[in-house]
Amino acid sequence: MSFAGNHPDDAEWESGWGLHSDTDHLYDQMSPAQGGDVQELVPLSNRQTTGYTTRWENDATSAVEHEVISPQDQATTPTATWLPYSLRWQYLSGIIAFGFILEIIVVALHAVSSRDSGLVNDNGSGGIVVSSKFLPTALAVIYVLFLSILLDDIKRTEAFARLASPTGALAENSLTWTADAWWDAISGGFPTRSRKASWHMLCAAIVFMLGFLVVSPLSSTLIVSQDVVFTQDTQFARLDINSSLPLQANPLSATYFRSISNILRNVTTSAWLDDTYAILPVWPSSIGHAPLGPILSNDIQTWTAETTVFNTELECENLEFKSVGTTKLSSQFLANSTELGISVDLSSPSGCTINLRLENITAFASSGGAIWSTMDNTTAAFGGFGAYRSGITTTACAQDELAIFTTPLTNETYLLSNFTITGAACQAVYYVGNTMATVTLKDGESLVEIDPQQYLNARTPVVNHAVNMSAFNEVFFNLNWTVHVDAQKLSGGNVDGRFASGPANLLSALYNFSPEQLVADKSVTKNMQRIKQRFLGELFRDTFDSDSDQTPISVPGSVVTSVRRLVVVPAVAITLEVVMTLQLILLLVTFIYTRPKNRPLGLSADPAPAINLAKLIANEDGTLRRFVTLYEMTSKDLELELSHDRYQLTDGGIRLLSSTEGSTAAKKHHITPAKARRAARPKKILKFWALVVLLFILISLLVTIAVLYWYNNAYGLYQSAFVYAIDVSVRGIDLGLVSPASIITTLIAVCLALWWDSIDTTLRSIQPFLALAKEPVIGSKGVSVSYRSSYLLWAAFRAVKRSHWILVSVCTGAFLVEIFTVAMSSLWTRGPGTVSSTFQAARQLQLRHVPLTATGDLPQTPSSRDYRVGAISALFNNMRTSWIYGAAVQLSLNGPESTWSSGGWNFVPSDLSSIPRQKLQTIGNESAVLDVSVNVTLETQAIRGGLECTPYEFPTDTSAWLTEWDLTDGDYWNLTASPNIINHGYELGKRNDSFAKLPLPSVNEGRSGFNGDYTFFYVDETRLQCCQNITNGEIGQGSVGYWSFNRPPNGTYTDWPVNFTVKWIHGRPVQGYQTHGPAPSDDLPLHLIWAEKPQMTTLNCMPTVETANASVTVDAEDGRVIEFHLLDTPRADDFAWTDDFTIFQSEAALANESTYYDANLTISHGVLFVTGLLNAADVDNFGGTAITYSGGISRTLENIEDQTFNIRDPGLNVDLMTYSMLSLVNNDHSALLDPKTLESTAQKTFATLFQHFVNGNLSLSSGGYAYQSPNERLPDGFGDPREGAAYTRPPDPPPLSQTITLSISWPVELLWMSAPAAWICMLIIGYLVVTSLAVAIASREYNQMLPQQINSIADMAVLVAGSDKLLAMARERHVKSIKYDPGSTAKLGWFLSDYGIARWGIELTDKEFRPDSLLEHDIGNNLEQESKTHGQAARQGMVSGIVRILPWYRKWRG
Repeated sequence: MSFAGNHPDDAEWESGWGLHSDTDHLYDQMSPAQGGDVQELVPLSNRQTTGYTTRWENDATSAVEHEVISPQDQATTPTATWLPYSLRWQYLSGIIAFGFILEIIVVALHAVSSRDSGLVNDNGSGGIVVSSKFLPTALAVIYVLFLSILLDDIKRTEAFARLASPTGALAENSLTWTADAWWDAISGGFPTRSRKASWHMLCAAIVFMLGFLVVSPLSSTLIVSQDVVFTQDTQFARLDINSSLPLQANPLSATYFRSISNILRNVTTSAWLDDTYAILPVWPSSIGHAPLGPILSNDIQTWTAETTVFNTELECENLEFKSVGTTKLSSQFLANSTELGISVDLSSPSGCTINLRLENITAFASSGGAIWSTMDNTTAAFGGFGAYRSGITTTACAQDELAIFTTPLTNETYLLSNFTITGAACQAVYYVGNTMATVTLKDGESLVEIDPQQYLNARTPVVNHAVNMSAFNEVFFNLNWTVHVDAQKLSGGNVDGRFASGPANLLSALYNFSPEQLVADKSVTKNMQRIKQRFLGELFRDTFDSDSDQTPISVPGSVVTSVRRLVVVPAVAITLEVVMTLQLILLLVTFIYTRPKNRPLGLSADPAPAINLAKLIANEDGTLRRFVTLYEMTSKDLELELSHDRYQLTDGGIRLLSSTEGSTAAKKHHITPAKARRAARPKKILKFWALVVLLFILISLLVTIAVLYWYNNAYGLYQSAFVYAIDVSVRGIDLGLVSPASIITTLIAVCLALWWDSIDTTLRSIQPFLALAKEPVIGSKGVSVSYRSSYLLWAAFRAVKRSHWILVSVCTGAFLVEIFTVAMSSLWTRGPGTVSSTFQAARQLQLRHVPLTATGDLPQTPSSRDYRVGAISALFNNMRTSWIYGAAVQLSLNGPESTWSSGGWNFVPSDLSSIPRQKLQTIGNESAVLDVSVNVTLETQAIRGGLECTPYEFPTDTSAWLTEWDLTDGDYWNLTASPNIINHGYELGKRNDSFAKLPLPSVNEGRSGFNGDYTFFYVDETRLQCCQNITNGEIGQGSVGYWSFNRPPNGTYTDWPVNFTVKWIHGRPVQGYQTHGPAPSDDLPLHLIWAEKPQMTTLNCMPTVETANASVTVDAEDGRVIEFHLLDTPRADDFAWTDDFTIFQSEAALANESTYYDANLTISHGVLFVTGLLNAADVDNFGGTAITYSGGISRTLENIEDQTFNIRDPGLNVDLMTYSMLSLVNNDHSALLDPKTLESTAQKTFATLFQHFVNGNLSLSSGGYAYQSPNERLPDGFGDPREGAAYTRPPDPPPLSQTITLSISWPVELLWMSAPAAWICMLIIGYLVVTSLAVAIASREYNQMLPQQINSIADMAVLVAGSDKLLAMARERHVKSIKYDPGSTAKLGWFLSDYGIARWGIELTDKEFRPDSLLEHDIGNNLEQESKTHGQAARQGMVSGIVRILPWYRKWRG
């Protein structure tokens, strides 16, 4: 196709000039691309300043002589083997190797995590966070960055690869082809009619797409922290109790105490015992000792091993009431004497018949109660002192146990009609068997379980060689249960109390000693079985303790440990493995297809610099002629104009192979004024509104992160949209939870990074042209420089050297965006937390300032009981809520802490039943439900009890409190009845004193009215008679410990609080020594003698009660205190000691004091607590603290038949307070001899007792011992204080607000925001906002400096095609010699070519061309001169060019 052609003249005259635009004829006489002559074209000027010549001059007619070029400056044709760094085999192999290593790492981590149930333990350290969150995403970001560089280099060299093909390429597929985005690369990789497929580019684009869409987002959730379990086979030790079998029933006081505590308080005394089984302890051999307590280990583990299990079952059938009548009862004392009693018949469905014969006045008949005995023990006690025989007769009963429960049958005179009586006949069966036991240790608890079915299959009935059944039944059904829990005494005394016989005392305590509740419960036999199993288990516990030092039996077992570990999420790992494998395959394809032999580029240097591209076209006349007239076209115009041209890159140049006809092109691009104006419209290289949108998005993202960060810290992110997790499973295989939050944030970061990368790529591409457009610059800053192959900080560093500050900011931002992606991926952590809201509730209780009230019998006589005993006894009636038992259980058996109490403090409770319940979130397959604790925080009043103690220092002379005895003195001692163990010993108390008093040291002189002059060794004056510790005739160590009041000389206190003494006496006691006397030996007092002088440590303690205001957080379900802090300084409770059983009398009582009447009493809570506490160990002998009468003490020895609040075991005689203290030192008797240890344990015990006292008998409506309702007052008609009573009360406190603000915390799954990651993200976004603003401002100038985009080869070619001097330099000089040569100074702008054409482009220059100045000032002279010199055509071409570009230029200049 010929380029020559005749173009018709343009008939249109340019506005106001009258000049014909004849530029289209300027190159009409050029030769074709292949051969042909060139008509002479003479430049407008023949200046020789640059020394460069044009290839368009005819050698024969040229008026310009060539400058001589030195050999070292002459350009050579290097080998066309250049490749971008990313396509060189070293780099590309490195990318493939890096991807392969990442693939191996993911596979290895996945395999190790699956095999080892995780990677490493999560200890919460910074290294764990970095390795699980930052590192995977950082590696993924680096990997994707490498892929983006690879794709970028493939895209920018793809046009050259197509040009270098043997047949060349159409311009639309090469010179004008661009692939700005990855989707352009994908679409450009597929084959079309005009081009072949570019598989390498398609593969690279897909690899990059998978990288930023899959690899980067999922990398943030690859490794998570989870609780995992490990199973390890190990050797176990099993307790060997064979030497103690058959089990002998020798229960201690501690045995009863543990049994009662479990039944009444539901306390776990040993993890190996429960309501159904007694399990032989088995434990990992590594522990070393037998764990027997309620908590076996503090580790979070699960043990599994085979062991032996014992249990008992009651097979019962109900006894139904059949008839009632009268019967004759024989006298117990007089022969042939009878009394009319009642007869009750009961029978079972199997035919067992029970006949019950009762005297009317027996406690069982008159008060109701319970009997539980063996079937053959038909002489069970029925209470009272009846003279006639009551009894039970059984007929046809195969069972061996009998239980009868009844409401009152008589009123002691006649039979009642509304009674209810029922019972059960039971057969006890005992079993033993070996089975697997599982021990679960977690949250401070130990739970031992067995497989019930496996045990049922393995168990066999117990034979006597394992358990001495007769001994067990004898002990279990013994009437001595009343020693430890006396139903009749605790429910009202011998007159009004409900009767119970044997273990029925404990059973009735479960029902608050109410026969009505007993007979109404249809499942009472289940509680009977529970009691029997527990007592059997506690007997085994005693055996466990005694045999714990035996060599255990070795058995196999396994330990399952729960550990917080870093775990690879299978769903994420599998996805990454598949995707990265696909990426590796595509990268291998890319590697093969991008080798030079498969994809030659035909380049000897990077084509990005302008001088290098000029070199590619400098020697190609056809290409130059094709482009020289196209400088005014936009990129789209160029694409249309050149679409059917074919070019080829060969011999270091881009050669035009074929083109459309010139005439068609000329017509198509004929310039009209309107077209000139459109051409003058700048093409946006940086779209201002796109930058504004980016700025808006960045600011929105910054605000969003900041708000979420604030909300996270203030309230927590618990909404379902944040915490929802997807549980991935395939065919029932759980592949783990995937959190969309992390994926979404990472994806946002990746998208932002891609957007910023587009800005970075654009600026790196145009920065050299911006520099050229701004001012003439040397080659190293202009035509010889390019940032296309420089990235991130390297590009920023290069830009700093050239003072391209906007580019520096953008490239730095590109680097920070990569960090931003890593930080965004580490922004979230999903875990448990709470969310709070407030709720107003009515105040129901406050601290007590109105004293407690009671009644007492007055006037008091020496023979009457203390008027205060009713109020004191009421403190102990309910064993299930007994505050003394509760505190002792907590301290000695690791029982639960009292509700609404912690750290020694009690907090005034509030009714939490009305707080709203709601479901706050859905977190996927694991929906949040309110079956876990809801916490409530409120401000309330607090109260605590404490002790201020100082040790006594007794003189070395012990004669004042210790008597030395000669035990061989037969005149005083009954040597026959006394033990023959020691000959000499010591007794607590003075010889001639009937009671055992302990005089207090004289250090207390001057304070006797407060501290007292003496106290007692026991609770009161009675002498001790228990307990020795003798084994095989050897005297063992023994201890005594009681708390007792300090007594003033006159026995009356006028001021509270009253001090008391805490004692611990330790030595070698022997009991049972008797003196001579008139009574039979069995009725004489028994003396406790110490083989040596005992050691004694005592403390003088003053009780205190303090109050404060506090903020407390409690569990809404059970009132357990989670945490608290005081809001002010604790202060003394002014109302704790004001009323010491103050007597109030009504007018009627004052009229006649000679008769008995019920006086009203007021009691302060502190007084009631201390009085009850120090008399609990001997409440039957209660004397109180104000003994204003003589006598009243009916005995001189301690009552060992009452052990309700005592522990009497071999070598130990203590009240429950001291027993608790001993438990706190692990039963080390010697430890309590240390005054500091004794003081610390006493203080903790007292505080715990006060906590349980405050919560005892508590009602949320009416209050309790230390709380009251806000409107509580003394009852009307209560009376006035009795005359002479000292009564002074402080003023009432100011009223409290009627409402309380409850802050409710619901347990939820929270999305925690990492503070470091959040701050990194916000700082980086802040930087990007500033940089975006700078780019947006600069974009207006940039768009004016570069009127059109420079994306393709054609865009650059039109800039240099008419630059004669630049082309000449490119032809004749090596690029390296040009870079720093001052002669390479060039400018991008308007210039006149050597042929007088005003054009836009890059040209070597020392003076800027100003077309407006030329046009306005010199056009006349220039036109005349040029017309004379070069003719009309040149003149018209120059004028036409000026006219066309003038509007464009003016707009460009602003």
